Amino acid sequence: MEKILYTAIVFVLSCTTSSAQFRLNHLDLSVTGGSDGVGFELATPISDRFRLRTGASFLKMSSNDIKFDIEVGDFDPQLTLEQNKALSAEKFTKIATTLGGVTGEQLDQQISIIRDYSFNNFKLLIDFYPWKKKNWYFTAGFFWGNNTIHKYYNTTTDMTELMMVTMYNNMRKSALAEEPLITYNGHSVYLPYSFTSDIIDYGDMSIVIGQYQHDVYAQNDILWDYDAIDPVTGEILHQKGDIRYAKGDLIHKQGDYYHMQPDENNMVKASSKINSFRPYIGMGYETFLTKDKRTSLSLNAGLLFINIPKTSTHDGLDVDNDLWLTNRDFEKSLPWSPPYPVFNLRITRRLF
Repeated sequence: MEKILYTAIVFVLSCTTSSAQFRLNHLDLSVTGGSDGVGFELATPISDRFRLRTGASFLKMSSNDIKFDIEVGDFDPQLTLEQNKALSAEKFTKIATTLGGVTGEQLDQQISIIRDYSFNNFKLLIDFYPWKKKNWYFTAGFFWGNNTIHKYYNTTTDMTELMMVTMYNNMRKSALAEEPLITYNGHSVYLPYSFTSDIIDYGDMSIVIGQYQHDVYAQNDILWDYDAIDPVTGEILHQKGDIRYAKGDLIHKQGDYYHMQPDENNMVKASSKINSFRPYIGMGYETFLTKDKRTSLSLNAGLLFINIPKTSTHDGLDVDNDLWLTNRDFEKSLPWSPPYPVFNLRITRRLF
């Protein structure tokens, strides 16, 4: 589709420029508003039936109405999502009480996610007037803009919770390796045995956003990043650097839950991307608002051709192709499916 529209634009330009010597006889300035945002345009006729338009549009929105729960341990695919969340909430309450006593912070199980949406475009369009009375016109051209249109990230107020998640997961690794929590000047501090045994059984803290649509296999060898010792027998289960999954091993089965953990900055993030070059076709209707015909109003409708948006998490997971989402607010916030409808209103004033 992009090649067809590009060829059509080149053909129209070649026809118009070859049929008449281009001269800048008129220049129009417009302000625009619609589904592609607010912006401005400059336009000039390039022949009796063709007009060239160029400009830019800007659309930006932000919200924080997506909520995620901090979960504890793996989810059992045999149980319902509600049953898994109930078991996780029990574990979380016990952990939050203990960590709150140590840190003095009250750990909240729910975090808020900010969604920043930006859709900014430069545009180059050619209008064709098929009839002698120049009210109706057809448009072909392209938009060019930012490819990252959605950014998802936790609020700053929730960074404390996510820092606690990272701290708890590191504490659990220390417990599995039977290593001290802190070592200073030759003195070591260990967690109480009752707490270490609990957190070993509970599992890691994470955020669950969906289930795997298909089996996932290791593309390369994946190594353990911590030691683990059986707390009952004292047997070494694995050591840091041992192969956890060899290349080709099954990592996740279809239906397993995906557990997202904070990144190195104690944040959870995702982003959605589309193509930067976006072909456009449409039509419009224009009428004059003043007797001197220097001010006009236009209504435009068309389709902007984009690729299927790709949404990925900070750890590289392809949300669209790898997951069935379990968080409905997150699912509803994902970008539209192509093509993108464009409706806008344009108020124009002739400069000369």
